[in-house]
Amino acid sequence: MAPPDPARAVIVKSATGSGGQSWVGSPSAVRVGDEIVIAYRLRDPAHRGYAVEIARSADGVRFQTLLSISKEQMERESLERPALILTGDGTWRLYLSCATVGTKHWRVELLEAPAPEDFDPASRQVVLAGDSRLAVKDPVVVERAGRWHLWASVHLLDDPGQTDRMRTDYATSADGVAWTFHGPALTPRPGSGTRAGSGSRPCASPTTA
Repeated sequence: MAPPDPARAVIVKSATGSGGQSWVGSPSAVRVGDEIVIAYRLRDPAHRGYAVEIARSADGVRFQTLLSISKEQMERESLERPALILTGDGTWRLYLSCATVGTKHWRVELLEAPAPEDFDPASRQVVLAGDSRLAVKDPVVVERAGRWHLWASVHLLDDPGQTDRMRTDYATSADGVAWTFHGPALTPRPGSGTRAGSGSRPCASPTTA
């Protein structure tokens, strides 16, 4: 199979506004038979991450929107990268990065449904809470042979002006709900940060094999 060619790229979902702070991005995709289902974040300068949408496509280019989940429905200040998963028993999971109102804190909440158009914000549960010292967001989630793996962006809350000092931490789980963290998988250079959902999948820490 030939590698992706940027010259042949096409836009599958356009931002509703214009300018550098209006965009649609941070997608997570699942292939099911001949279809592709994606989840992505919508942002504009006035409302930050104001919604996450779920969409379906038969060709990977033309997508039909199935569902939109707003930050108001989640009672959060902003939504960041989602992670969309189809489990081995046919359950759909949506891991949402949620900003706590009035703070620099983030946490990850989980929705489950029998179909991607059936996610209900009222059924959410917190799976990565963070705490008064740490914020957690941007999960990358993988299930393999009954074992769950997660990489998440983590940042310290001791200096509100430096919340881009992110590292990527690795965690495992037996059920994809209760997670055990094993430490950093990627750490930044001084003055920079790493984000789990912004590039290729990070490698697991050797100490977690």
